[in-house]
Amino acid sequence: MNPETERTQPAGMIFDLKRFAVHDGGGLRSTLFLKGCPLRCPWCQNPEGLEKEPLLWYDPSQCMRCAACVSVCPQNALSMTPANGNSPERIHMVPSACSLCGKCEEACPAAAIEVRGRRIGVQEAVSMLLRDRIFFRDSGGVTLSGGEVLLQWEFAAAVLAGCKAQGADTAIETSLMGPPRAVEELMKVTDHFLIDIKIFDPEKHRQIIGTDNRRILANYEMLLHGNADVLVRTPLIPGYTADDENIRSIARYIVSQDPDARYELLNYNPLCRSKYEALERPYPVDEIRPLSAEEMEHFYEILREEHVPHIIT
Repeated sequence: MNPETERTQPAGMIFDLKRFAVHDGGGLRSTLFLKGCPLRCPWCQNPEGLEKEPLLWYDPSQCMRCAACVSVCPQNALSMTPANGNSPERIHMVPSACSLCGKCEEACPAAAIEVRGRRIGVQEAVSMLLRDRIFFRDSGGVTLSGGEVLLQWEFAAAVLAGCKAQGADTAIETSLMGPPRAVEELMKVTDHFLIDIKIFDPEKHRQIIGTDNRRILANYEMLLHGNADVLVRTPLIPGYTADDENIRSIARYIVSQDPDARYELLNYNPLCRSKYEALERPYPVDEIRPLSAEEMEHFYEILREEHVPHIIT
C-alpha cells in the first residue's frame, strides 16, 4: 500500500484476533474483534470489548503470584489480595488509577496481565486477517466482530476492502446498532452479515439492553433491500430472550421480511464467566444455565410452526 494512502486511512481499536474460527461464518476464518459497543446485554460474551478504550486484563489462572507487576506499577494501581474464603490469592486492579503504561505487562513472567486493546492501521489489520489465508480454501475467509463493528465502520470498511482486494471472503458479526451510512458502506465490501435480533419488543429491548430496537430493525430491512446475504441469530438466554413469545415474534417478523430467511438460535454459553472474573466485574447472569436438548427442540418447533425456511442448527 502507498505510504501516503495508509496515513490517510482510519485507524481502529482492536482487542483480539481469533485464528481458525469455525463459528464466525462459513469454513475456517480469521476473526478480528473491534472495541466499543453501544449495547449493554447482561449476558455479553466479550465484556473486554464494551468500552472503546484499552483496559488492563488479568488472568488469575496464569498468575504465578510473584507480585512482579505490583512492584513496577508507578501508579500503585495493583495490589496482591490474600485468599479469602472461596476467593484465592490474586492481583487486584484499580482501573481508575491505571495509566495503561504497560510496565506490569513487561514485568509479568507468565503473561497473566496485559493491556487489552490497541490501535492499528488498516494494512496491519489486513495482514493479520490474511495470515492464514491458505487454510480458507473455498468456504473460509475473514470476519470482523466485537464489540460492535458499526462503531468503527470506516476502519472496518477499509479493512474489508483490503481483504476483498486479495480475494478473501468477508463477513461481519453485528447487532446492527449503528448509523444507516455505516450499513450502506459496509454492504459494498461484505459478503455475509451475521446479525443479532435479540428481543423483538422495543420496550423490553430498551429495559434489558439499554435502547430500543428500531434502528436495528431498520438496518436489517436495509440489508434485505440491498440483497445482502444475511443470517439472523438470537442468543437464547433464559429470563431474557428465551421465551416463546419473543422467538415466535422474531420468526414471524423475519419471514415477513425475507421469504428465504435463515435463522439460527444460539444456546447460552457460560464460558465467558472467567472474563468477568479477570475484570473483577459481577457477572449479571451468573445463575443461568444453558438450555437442554429438549428445550432447544421446543424453540426449533416454534420456528417450524412459523415456517422459517432455513433453520440453522
